[in-house]
Order: sequence, then structure tokens, then C-alpha cells
Amino acid sequence: MTILYWLRHDLRLHDNELLAALPAAGATRLLPVVCFDPAALGPDRYLKLPKMGPHRLPFWLESLADLRKSYAALGSDIHFVAGSPAEVLPALARQIGAGAVWTSGEFTTEEADTEAAVEAALGPRIPLRRFENLLLLHPDDLSIKVRDLPLSFSKFRYDVAARTPVRTPAPVPRALPPLPDGFGPAPLPTVAGLAATVGVSALAAGPAHPKTARPALGGGETTGLARLHDYAVARHLVGRYDDTRNELLGEAFSTKFSAWLANGSLSARQVWAAIDQYEATHGDRSKGAMQLRLELLWRDYFRLLAERSGRDFFRLAGLRGQLPRPIDPNRKIFKKWTEGRTGHPFVDANMRELAATGFMSNRGRQNVASYLLHDLKQDWRWGAAWFEHQLVDHDPASNWGNWKYLAGTGTDVRDPGYDVTQQARRYDPQGKYVRTWQ
Repeated sequence: MTILYWLRHDLRLHDNELLAALPAAGATRLLPVVCFDPAALGPDRYLKLPKMGPHRLPFWLESLADLRKSYAALGSDIHFVAGSPAEVLPALARQIGAGAVWTSGEFTTEEADTEAAVEAALGPRIPLRRFENLLLLHPDDLSIKVRDLPLSFSKFRYDVAARTPVRTPAPVPRALPPLPDGFGPAPLPTVAGLAATVGVSALAAGPAHPKTARPALGGGETTGLARLHDYAVARHLVGRYDDTRNELLGEAFSTKFSAWLANGSLSARQVWAAIDQYEATHGDRSKGAMQLRLELLWRDYFRLLAERSGRDFFRLAGLRGQLPRPIDPNRKIFKKWTEGRTGHPFVDANMRELAATGFMSNRGRQNVASYLLHDLKQDWRWGAAWFEHQLVDHDPASNWGNWKYLAGTGTDVRDPGYDVTQQARRYDPQGKYVRTWQ
């Protein structure tokens, strides 16, 4: 059987449920395909900017280049197409006589709608089979249906996640089925090439900023696994994570795994296994290890919540029926926030770091978002769209879920606002971070 593999946020060989299923399926030919979808690349509906902006787009192309090398070593390659997945993928599947299209399932509405459109266009003769490659906890192992997900992370953590085993990461395949006849290596599109092909803005990040807190590592599974080994094994930084995670400067205060996790170059289960290995080696159930596990569970929770909530996850109103806070949308005020010109030094420093590097610490993200919403009274969806455009580690569930929470329209009815001036005194008492990004 010939299988068309629609690659999405699963750009890896390790712990790939789909690749692990190929031998049992009797696949004789495999065509891995990346579809450059104009709707997924941008522009967004709020700011009219490319969804995949100047930092994430090059990182994504680097990830694809790295994956292509890995596929070539196993006797395969990656085919690139541009256009609407619902149009180009069914046509390609019929061209190669595919018996099925396989893909990794997504949880957010735009991605799920695209899946549904592809499935409908394929028709009943070419089934679309979805695999799980994004979550830490496999949905088949949960004690509840996603529709019954608690509207409380604590309840999810203690009543669901605590009772759900984390699967052992799937091994790397030793070989892959060959490509269908007539398909061979083709050049990976460039940023400029994508601009011409699908109309995305030809934005490209410059060289790594000298002040960046994010390591100068490129995209791809190879560098993602290298960072995981360096952080968890070589330097034993897992144990101190809880003590350093709220810092603002330097590459070692946080894991920086998120960019690789976001596009699937790194598996959440692989990170969990590395934490297990750390604790077994050091005999240490540290707060750092516990906090890292907690954050992986938060990542799962936002994805499952997005699936349960559907379009409500992205709307202004609350998931518990809360009325949104009064806002006073003003494009000039919002623009000053994006440019780091609000007049609040701590907010402005974080926004400048984001624009220059595509990275901002979690502490910074919480504060700049709170300031935009509670001090400047702007629309939280504008902020989420700006982060989607700028962040190298953007993923829709975590980004929009965190913004919705901070806007007070998520699952928590409490006021989540911050005293940003007090936060600056606490986390940058000497003003070193602010001076770094003046």
C-alpha cells in the first residue's frame, strides 16, 4: 500500500506514533509531504500580519531541512507542495494511488477544520487516519472523554493526569518505505520563495541578536535533542529549574525546549523520559523536576481545553460565561506596546527583546500581557495575534490559552492581573534586564 504522510507539527523521527505504525500497515511506498498553506502562514484576522513571522518561519524551514537529512538517511525524502491542503493533498494522493493519507491530529479549530476539509475532499475511498504526536498523555489512556475535561487545571492534574501513565517514547525507525515512482529530491523553499508562492510576507530574521537569552541553535530534531541532552544530562540543570525559571537573562535559566516542542521536532514524552533519567541518576525528586513536569501537563491541558471548547477558546467571552472586561481598543496605543514604547521600562524591555529575538521569558510574557489588558485596556486577541506573529515558539493552544486566562475569560474567574511595577522590582531589582534592552 502507498501512504501519503501529511507532515505538520511532527517534524521528528523519535517518538513518532505514525512512523511506528508503518510496518504493521504493510506500507510499500511512503510520500512524506509538507503543504505550504497560505491560510496557515497568514495574514491573521486581527492585525493582518503573517501568522508565521520573521523568527518562526526561518526556524521552521531549518527544522524541515534537518528532517529531510534524517529521512534521506533512512531511504526517504520530503515532497513540498503549496496551496490549500484540501485541494492539493487529495489530488496528490490520487496521483500516486495512495490507499490512505496519514497525519498527526491537531486540537485547535483552524487546524481541525483543515483536517475535516481534507477528509471530505479525499472521499470514502482514501481514508484520512489521524495519529497522536502532540500530547504527553495519550488521549486513549485518559480516564475521561475530552468533552468531559474539567474546567480546572488542578482537577485535571490530580483527577486525570495523576491516574494516566506516560507512554515510553517510540523508537526511531531503522528504515522508511521508498518514495513512489517519479518522486525525487527537490529544493526546500526559501523565505523569499514562499513569499512569491503563497503570498506570505518576505520577512526574514537577521543574525542571532547578541543579547538573546535563547541559545544560538537552529531548528530541527538534531538540535532539539542536543539541547535536551545538554540541559538535562550534561549540565544537570533540571534540579535547579524551579530556582531559576523566573529569571530574565542568560540561556540557562529556562529550558528553551518550547520552540522544538511547538513544531514537533522534540517530543513531550522524550522530555518526560529525560526527567525520569535525571531523577534516577541523581536520586533526586527535586522541585525543578516537578515544575518541569507540571509545565508539560499545562501544555497538554491547553490543547485538550482547545479541543473541548472549539471556537469559544478564541472568542472574547469567557469559558465559564464571564463577561469580558471593558476594553478601549486603540491602534496607536497597541502599536506603542508592540514597539516597546509604552513608557513602562519593564514592559518595554520585554517587548524589545521579543521583536529582536522572537523570545521572551515566561515571566515577561505574563507581565506584558497583563499590562496590555489591565493597564492599557486593549483587546487580548490583538496581543495573542502579535505573539503568534513574533514568537519562535508559538503554538496556538498555549499562546491563546494563556492570553485568554490573563484576560479573565478562561477557566478561572479570579482576576489574574499583575502589578507590573512590583513585578519589576521583584524580578529585576537592580534594573539589569531593563538596561540590557534599552
